[in-house]
Amino acid sequence: MSRVAVRAIRFFEGLADTGIRGKFTAKIFSGLLKMIHPRAKVIDDNLTLAYPASNPEWRNEIRRKVYENLAWTLIEALALNKNPSQAQQWVKNVRGHEILYSVMQRGQGAIFLTGHFGNWELLGAWTAQQELNHGRKLHVIYQDLHDKDISQYIHDMREKCGMLMTPKDISVLKLVHMLKAGEHVAVLNDVAGTGKVIAPFMGHDATNMPGPAVMALLSGVPVIPACIYRKAPFEHEAEFFPPVEMPPESLNREERIRLAVTECNRAYEKIIRKRPELWFWLHKRWRP
Repeated sequence: MSRVAVRAIRFFEGLADTGIRGKFTAKIFSGLLKMIHPRAKVIDDNLTLAYPASNPEWRNEIRRKVYENLAWTLIEALALNKNPSQAQQWVKNVRGHEILYSVMQRGQGAIFLTGHFGNWELLGAWTAQQELNHGRKLHVIYQDLHDKDISQYIHDMREKCGMLMTPKDISVLKLVHMLKAGEHVAVLNDVAGTGKVIAPFMGHDATNMPGPAVMALLSGVPVIPACIYRKAPFEHEAEFFPPVEMPPESLNREERIRLAVTECNRAYEKIIRKRPELWFWLHKRWRP
């Protein structure tokens, strides 16, 4: 079944471009998502939790736009796999460019705090290619999907776009060494974690991945929140934010990690609330 899915992806990859074929295919995907409405209840439950004062009409409209963004994200990702250099053309503007530039000029690395927002694959490709132009490496922490063939397809696509794929189970100390050596690490940090760190996200307690916080505390490098906004198909704006403030060294280790995770969550909440229709609400972020 997975190989059939990959063959289907390869077929649609042939249709994915910036012209009429790509736009027509994106409309088909968007229409199918709206008709099937996958995980509609999960989306509605998540939105209700994050926006308790919202009404059903607003939540349905956000869900519709979420599906549209996912359809275009897929088409753009497939088109990027054919020609990764297009990433530099599709990002029309960069806010906080001075923050990114200062990171590139330092001898140490940085942790880019990202999530499943906008076209996150495009953000990774654009940033990795920018870093390579300056002789730097961008490692992306990943976890394999259950479907090995699709997981391999995504893995190959990201490396083709310039990202260095680094498995989630890599030693934290090895990552710290890489950061101190001037390499950068990007983490999709908006999913439920398997660790014991409980911290608020969008106003409600959730399990969290402590990785970025632990890496930052051990290495001393900055955590830079980053995102990408969809302006139109194949037209985006990236934004890099000031470093997340880390807790003082006077606190014990556990408290420092918890507070650092909380600050990372708070930084990404601001991104989501600015354009909620661009976030991946299909994920069960607040697991019991």
